[in-house]
Amino acid sequence: MNLDYLNSLPEEKNKFKVQLGDGEKVVFIAKNVTFGTDAGRAIGWEAKITMTNRRIVADNGKGVWTINIAGDIAGCQVVDRGKGLMKEHFVEVALKAPFVFMNGNEQITTGAYMFVFKKKEEARFMEIMDKVFA
Repeated sequence: MNLDYLNSLPEEKNKFKVQLGDGEKVVFIAKNVTFGTDAGRAIGWEAKITMTNRRIVADNGKGVWTINIAGDIAGCQVVDRGKGLMKEHFVEVALKAPFVFMNGNEQITTGAYMFVFKKKEEARFMEIMDKVFA
């Protein structure tokens, strides 16, 4: 994992006001992202995504999910599957260990998060993640 690459990226404006730690800087932001679980369950339809040089923060307006890049992420890939009306296209961020959270009274477990970005945002996100996991 190439964390030095993340540290070398230029800082972007902290548009979504994510609380940053010492030495942490914003390197990528995206809004109106569909955010979900590995089972295809949507967690947020218009989520705001902030990537820092240490973590990915997804805010769906009701909750905030923080994913530590070095500690939580096993890999990242673009997924295309299905055909026609059943076609799916998304970025899958695989986790090293399943994450369990509550949705009302329901317990949900996911081994990966899915993000559906706009095309340009997806390309930039994957460019960053490809270099981190090269």
